[in-house]
Amino acid sequence: MHKITIQLCYIFILQLFLINNIFGQLPPAVMIGEKAYFTQNINAEKFAGKPFQLIATTKVQADADSAKSAIIVLVRNKDNSIGFHTDITRNLKNNPNWTETNINGKIDSNAKTIEIGGYCNGDGVFLFDDFQLKVETSPGIWKQIPIDNGGFEKGNFENWIVGSNGKPLNFDGAKFSVQPGKSFKGKFCLKVECKYTSYGNNDKSGNFVTVNGIKLYYETYGSGEPLLLLHGNGGSISGQAVRIASFRNKYKVIAVDSRAQGKSGDDGQELTYDLMADDLNKLLEYLKIDSAYIWGQSDGGIIGLILAMKYQDKVKKLAVWGANVQADSNAFTPGIYESVVTASKTGKTEKDRQLNTLMAKYPNIPFSDLKTIQAPVLVMAGDRDAISLTHTINIFQNISNSQLFVMPGASHYGAYEKPALFNIILSDFFDTPFKKP
Repeated sequence: MHKITIQLCYIFILQLFLINNIFGQLPPAVMIGEKAYFTQNINAEKFAGKPFQLIATTKVQADADSAKSAIIVLVRNKDNSIGFHTDITRNLKNNPNWTETNINGKIDSNAKTIEIGGYCNGDGVFLFDDFQLKVETSPGIWKQIPIDNGGFEKGNFENWIVGSNGKPLNFDGAKFSVQPGKSFKGKFCLKVECKYTSYGNNDKSGNFVTVNGIKLYYETYGSGEPLLLLHGNGGSISGQAVRIASFRNKYKVIAVDSRAQGKSGDDGQELTYDLMADDLNKLLEYLKIDSAYIWGQSDGGIIGLILAMKYQDKVKKLAVWGANVQADSNAFTPGIYESVVTASKTGKTEKDRQLNTLMAKYPNIPFSDLKTIQAPVLVMAGDRDAISLTHTINIFQNISNSQLFVMPGASHYGAYEKPALFNIILSDFFDTPFKKP
């Protein structure tokens, strides 16, 4: 166990070194959902404890009343706590004409910065203009505080950031641009065009194919090398939204609802990972895909490993997170397997019992069988994963063409907890020719 600990520490240091020295800073995270926002940070220390007023104008062009915008304010204190902030849910409005918004408040006595900006909700075109900030420096005396490019008159988005100054974000489905001629004041205004994708329920990209007696649901996005995304137990395509949004511009992404989950059917056969892997093999045959990159989370990772063993030609490279190859207490961290067994008998619904029974009984793959895998495999897990680190390392050590990544400070859902870091590691694995040190 001491040897394993040393190995893991080395892996953590190596991965952090690679990220900091090869990739530079982490890319902005992709935010999924019918929302987008932009902000600018202003030093507020010398105005601490003073009343303030933020004025800005907004306009919404959309067919649906659900499309609304808001002006947002948030004070960050010196101890990193949040001070005064607006309640977006109360401030959302659908303004078909230019409308001025006034927000009045008091800057906290321990304030470091005041963050201002705009928020968009739903599909539509959202216009913002003429941000002004005033502070009452003494009773009855209001001072105009400069906002860099507050009216977007530079003709660009300079000094603003998409997302929060604390965490830059990319919003899937939102496009930011500075437009001339439609402004409330001056020559320019900010235009945010929002058109969101309903991953997992997208009629334009979704299809069914009949395999092994069931209708299997899948969605495809983008073009390029095929990338098959496989979700975990009880999941669906919608849980892959961040992954799809991140990779659809580079790959032909094929996201699938596994048998008896999401929109895919269930013919009453006992659920096994071998049967589910055969479903995916037949889907790839139907799509005329000779081989694909594959990413699998948890159950999806198990299915990916079986594909790599039984249908070797179909797997170009495989990345798995939190996969296990045996169904017993040794494969899981203490207490997890026992909970699964209990849920297989006492789950609230038949579906709960069915999916937990799958995990309680399967898979039963000898570690030695993994030696038949020829494709490069990236074995991934969190350092606080539901699958034991010993089990994960045994999987890694029994696949000859494999690499290991253990994410610090992550659970069984590390791919969702730290998506920017995860996407860097996954992209590097898929893009870089495989080699061993």
